[in-house]
Amino acid sequence: MINQAVYNLSLTKQEFQQLAAIRPWQGSYWDTTPNPNIEAIKTKIRNQLEEVQNVCSYCGLKLGGTSNGEIEHIAPKRQSKNPEFTFTLKNLTLACHLCNFSEKKGQNETISNKTKTYKKCDFLLVHPYFDDPNTHYEWTDNVVELLIQVRDNSPKGLFSINMFGLATPTMNELRAAQVRYAELKAARPLSIPDEQLLTDTLEYKE
Repeated sequence: MINQAVYNLSLTKQEFQQLAAIRPWQGSYWDTTPNPNIEAIKTKIRNQLEEVQNVCSYCGLKLGGTSNGEIEHIAPKRQSKNPEFTFTLKNLTLACHLCNFSEKKGQNETISNKTKTYKKCDFLLVHPYFDDPNTHYEWTDNVVELLIQVRDNSPKGLFSINMFGLATPTMNELRAAQVRYAELKAARPLSIPDEQLLTDTLEYKE
């Protein structure tokens, strides 16, 4: 239900040089003084993500259902957190607002042991790129709900379930509805009214 991200974002050597020229970033991904080159890079990153990602990296629900996809910094970028990872490509993904708003992920710290090299940091949560969710979660499908549990007492699984509210009735029902929707579409074409009914059922916004 929640899958590991297997895609790779890419920038050119020139684009990396343009990013290096505006260091220190101080966590300023969105609020930099307008710079056409940097704005073009941010647009390129979003376009690449939208081409390959149609579900939230944290809850696995289809983007556009809970909310449109938001650019998410897995390790928070603010100056007091991890500004040096502001433009690290493996730190960027799309998340739904339901997972990303301030009362859930927001700017909460997700690194337990920080190093200068991003991929060598120890993360508290199930990292979209570095971790296989099946190592940390297990599922029970009772048709009406698709329940999530921690697998093998995984600290990352527990942290992510608690942070994103992945075990709430709302999340359980939305996951089951998404699976049933996929099953119905695979079994036979749906009429336009049925398609709309299923789409409306899946949509949930805070």
